[in-house]
Amino acid sequence: MASKKKRFPFYVGISTLVVLIVGIVSVLFLWISHHESKMAAIFMADRLFTEINTKTVERYESALESVAMLVKSMSRMPSMQIRPTASQITHPAMAVLFEALDTYDFLFSAYVGYEDGGFFQIVALRNKTEIMRIFGAPPEAAYIVRTISADPSGGLVQHWGFLDSGQQIIGRRNDLDPNYDPRTRPWYIRARGETTAFFTRPYIFSSTRLPGITCAETLSDGSGVVGADITLDRFALSLARQKVSANGTLFLFDHDGRIIAHPERKTTVAEAGAPLQFPTGESFDDPKIRSVVSRYKDGIDRAMDRTFEMNIGGSAFLVRLTPITAALKFGQILASVAPVSDFTDHIRRMQQRIFFFSGLVLVIFLPLSLLVSRKISSSLIRLEMESLKIQRSDFSESSPFDSNIREIHSLINAFFLMKTKIRKLLEQQRKLFDDFTKLIAGAIDAKSPYTGGHCARVPVVAQMLARAACDAKSGPFADFSIDSPDQRWEFEVAAWLHDCGKVTTPEYIVDKATKLETIYNRIHEIRMRFEVLLRDAEIAYYQRRLAGDEDLGQLDETLKRKKRQIESDYAFVAQCNIGGEFMADEKIDRLRKIGAQTWIRHLDDRIGISQDEAVQKNRQPAPPLPVIEQILADKAEHIIPRLQPEPLKDNPYGFNMTVPDKMYNLGEMYNLSIRKGTLSPEDRFKINEHIIQTIIMLNRLEFPEYLKNVPEFAGAHHETMDGTGYPRGLTKADMSVPARIMAIADIFEALTAADRPYKTPKTLSESLEIMRRLRDDRHIDADLFDLFLRTGIYGTYAKKYLAPAQIDSVNIENYLSAGAGSDYIRGTD
Repeated sequence: MASKKKRFPFYVGISTLVVLIVGIVSVLFLWISHHESKMAAIFMADRLFTEINTKTVERYESALESVAMLVKSMSRMPSMQIRPTASQITHPAMAVLFEALDTYDFLFSAYVGYEDGGFFQIVALRNKTEIMRIFGAPPEAAYIVRTISADPSGGLVQHWGFLDSGQQIIGRRNDLDPNYDPRTRPWYIRARGETTAFFTRPYIFSSTRLPGITCAETLSDGSGVVGADITLDRFALSLARQKVSANGTLFLFDHDGRIIAHPERKTTVAEAGAPLQFPTGESFDDPKIRSVVSRYKDGIDRAMDRTFEMNIGGSAFLVRLTPITAALKFGQILASVAPVSDFTDHIRRMQQRIFFFSGLVLVIFLPLSLLVSRKISSSLIRLEMESLKIQRSDFSESSPFDSNIREIHSLINAFFLMKTKIRKLLEQQRKLFDDFTKLIAGAIDAKSPYTGGHCARVPVVAQMLARAACDAKSGPFADFSIDSPDQRWEFEVAAWLHDCGKVTTPEYIVDKATKLETIYNRIHEIRMRFEVLLRDAEIAYYQRRLAGDEDLGQLDETLKRKKRQIESDYAFVAQCNIGGEFMADEKIDRLRKIGAQTWIRHLDDRIGISQDEAVQKNRQPAPPLPVIEQILADKAEHIIPRLQPEPLKDNPYGFNMTVPDKMYNLGEMYNLSIRKGTLSPEDRFKINEHIIQTIIMLNRLEFPEYLKNVPEFAGAHHETMDGTGYPRGLTKADMSVPARIMAIADIFEALTAADRPYKTPKTLSESLEIMRRLRDDRHIDADLFDLFLRTGIYGTYAKKYLAPAQIDSVNIENYLSAGAGSDYIRGTD
């Protein structure tokens, strides 16, 4: 006998949980401390960024505003309006320009351009060897003076002069930038449209190839434009002097993401055969620059004057964007970027010590906590996994497990007992439902001996085609799948129940093999009337013979001719009773002539009948006997009215079929005149109504989640791809693949069925030709029909379910869609 395991109370587990909660709370407090400390550090960084950005922008803006005031003043000076003289490098405004360059050390040059192409400019070299090299200036040169003036011939003459610090000429040139025309420069063109001083966007100066900004304004008399250039290297130097943090960076960029100024890197790039240009943030080799500019351009965060945190290369950085004032008329933004660690390292070191000592305390209790928690959690985790399987309707067997805790042990036992009972109950319910499904389908088939196998054979075709679609590795069904057992069962149930509504269809309509058939074939009543005509002809013959007034031979011939006519007329009526492919107008005309013949009824036709039939006949008063009646009649009693005039009005399912006014019309002439088949419009609607009943019946059932699509799959097999089907006029886009599969399976089985009273069974080639026409008319899915052909499903089915005489030679190329590929999986079932 197995020893009884010792069970522990659940409070042991609770005690362990308390220890864990204490540890979690401790860690939570540490985290809060870390978070608050970090927020404090970020607050400090925000104040630092605000101060640095504000001061930097103020200096930048102050310099720009000073230049703007200078340019505005110069534009109003009369001396600026005087054009330079040919062959001279002097100008009345030279003194003003020299004073401006000496006063503002961030100015690169000052100049004025005129409407005739004249130009006067002074460049301050400020001992910059790179600029001196560009112009070929002597070592002692401090300024460069350039003039462009008109010569007597109307051309432009350019002169360059190099001046020392005393403003004395120490050299001349006239071969620098010979094609320069101020009127074509962006600053000149824009100035003509502005009313006050403005700043250009940063650009590359034509003479020095250096990046800078131009401030310009039209002269007061409109004869030209005065301007001043500022190189961005001075601002870059200012950025380099300003320290954000140990690893922080300041840089300037514009709204287009171009890097205008950087403290460490050049902000001009040149490609072979292309002019100098500013680098974009995306092309910059500094990941911080790339990330900040990219985030700004993408619109993720365009908040100005706010410090925010972002991740760059896996590290946290603080960023602040400060715009240059809009009044300066160019969009530039100063960005400060610094890693969060620059502000939190000292806090992190303090927290590391706290974490160390806190962790040391927790480590002491960790082995015990782990040991106890494992005992508790392992069983609970397994129990949770089992519950999740039940949520997925997975009741498969699982490896056993247990717990030493008494309460959990009891819970596990109860759980598995519940699972076992639920599994058995569901298996019984599923089997019951499966049997009931097949019982319904069998009852429908048994209801009519002529369609005995339809509900059983359609699932065979449907499942074969569904498997072929699932097996397709490419093409339109590459992503289609019915993989799980529940999905397959859902489709199978839909196939078995696709015609369940036929239980409401009267058997005599389902089995209507002839036009006059109701509960029985009424051709026998017609035949008796012709028998009466025949007897009447014989009686008339003998009456005339007894009278002795006519030649006996002539009377015999008349009787024979009359008998032949009656027999011929009846044979024609009997033939009309057999439904055919088409009934011509001339046949209907002859039928009317035959039907117009009369006979005499001597007996009351309102006795010995049912109450319903009596109600039908009593709609009109009974005529006195004997009554002369037509051989073929459409009587009022043949009309069965519809109890609900508009049965499909306001239906919740979207049925949109045309409903005949009458429930049934049993008129003899009316039915014998049916042009095709044996069904009248009323009969046809009654048969088609089975799909309405199928949808209503299936939607009334509360299917479980894994069978929720049964009504949709089963209820669309009479719909077409072009929306002309019934009962809802769905199109291909409205139907799922399984629903479209069901339509093809239903049609193929019906065409090849050998148990239909109103038609002969079709051969394979005849059936596929009809389906090809249906495909061309967009009644069935073209892709599924191609799959049906290429995988050979038609042949596999035929070998098992068709008579040998129906299986003829088939060339599927005659039926495939134009351009249909051959990349479907072959060999289905």
